[in-house]
Amino acid sequence: MSDKKKVLALDDQKSMQNILNFSLKKEFDVTIVGTSDDAISKAKGESFDFILLDIVLDNDTRDGIGVAQELQGAGINTPVAFLSSLTQDSLADDQKERASGLNNIKFYQTKPIQPDDLVKKIYGVVGE
Repeated sequence: MSDKKKVLALDDQKSMQNILNFSLKKEFDVTIVGTSDDAISKAKGESFDFILLDIVLDNDTRDGIGVAQELQGAGINTPVAFLSSLTQDSLADDQKERASGLNNIKFYQTKPIQPDDLVKKIYGVVGE
């Protein structure tokens, strides 16, 4: 059994899934999913130390903020970070409002990511 912290990452773009997997797998036990339903199912079925959620999910039933809302509503208080190609200031007003009601958001990471910086930010939340 691994002593690595478990990280769940949601991104709908295959290229970003590959980048996240490559960037995180050395330091964390990482699970990558591509849909909001998969993220919710995994987060409800397993215990994770940290969750990364892409905000903009094309052709999906909800965005990353909706995933975080559903997990919080289900009593899952795992620390979360949002990943997005949008800056935090450029989010739609309804997205900003929905995100403001979440209590376990630890940081907002704009893409493209710097792998070392992302690892450091996650460790800053979950410890080493």
